[in-house]
Amino acid sequence: MQFFLQLVGVGLVLVSLVDIFLTVLHPRAENNLLSMLVARSTWCLFRVAAQGMPKQRDRILSYGGSITIVTLIGVWVLLLFIGFALVIWPGLGTAIQTSQGTTPTDFGTALYYTGFSLTTLGTGDLVPQTDGHRFLMVLQSLLGFSIFTLALSYVLAVYGALTSRNTFALKLHYRSAGSADSAELLRRLATGNDLNMLNQNLADIAQSLINILELNNSYPLLLYFRYRQPYYALARVIYLVMDTATLIKSTLNQDYYSSIIHSSNVAEVWHGGLHLLSELNHQILRKEKLSPQELNESFWQEHYYRALEQLQSEGIKTINDPKTGADIYISLRHRWATDLARLTAYTGYQPNQIYK
Repeated sequence: MQFFLQLVGVGLVLVSLVDIFLTVLHPRAENNLLSMLVARSTWCLFRVAAQGMPKQRDRILSYGGSITIVTLIGVWVLLLFIGFALVIWPGLGTAIQTSQGTTPTDFGTALYYTGFSLTTLGTGDLVPQTDGHRFLMVLQSLLGFSIFTLALSYVLAVYGALTSRNTFALKLHYRSAGSADSAELLRRLATGNDLNMLNQNLADIAQSLINILELNNSYPLLLYFRYRQPYYALARVIYLVMDTATLIKSTLNQDYYSSIIHSSNVAEVWHGGLHLLSELNHQILRKEKLSPQELNESFWQEHYYRALEQLQSEGIKTINDPKTGADIYISLRHRWATDLARLTAYTGYQPNQIYK
């Protein structure tokens, strides 16, 4: 029985250490044992709480990302505590003894011994008597110090990545005049029919989007940082860049803007956005109830013609055959609309907070 408990303890320690390694030192969205399970479970609890208090929904969900980080670190530490406690428990009273009096042999004492071993370099009032347990205490102290450092580094990296994402979101928010309107964004990007300026602006957007894609691959917990302000929403960021790329392909004059439509910058925005949506939807395991408006072709068509009017009012050269352009727009939007709708629902936003 004692050997079985020690074997379970070693397993818990290894699970914690492997997950820390994969999450912090080899950070990729697909590499984890526990972190995404903890993140999804925590977010599920927040969504349930938000549904029970709809007036406080945005406020409740805004704490999801921070609590997820704390919970994940707590799970790592808890597994290490319980795992090492199970390993040293059979040694209480023999291989580990108190400096004075009778040595308690209960599991609480094992947790206590493990606690000061992981968090300090001292031995407290319980002292290892064998070389094996002395080595184990040193190992626990080294792991405790290392994990504290790694956890702190991870938190700083996640919040640094979050700042980059929020900065990009704000840039798009102000470039679209705070409207979340991709047609308004394109109108400002293409004003004056200046090809060089449009290409430069698209290059800036493409670089920021690819950066967000890589940050999400490295720190998938970013998905669970959801702010009260919709302009920080990851779904809105993706909508603005994807719909802008879709409008470029379907509304701009195919001859005058040919070098832009087929440019590497538009390709980066288009394929980078699709890739980001694909990665995010791999993290969403549950089915979401989608709003009919988000997948309504009539609504898309109205949006397209309204965008065409906005561009024409600015004197921007548009497609010669609007009907063909509308068909192209609807066909292209089908490639990303469903994934974006799932992301919108999963992160707790209403469609009118994302689409304008």
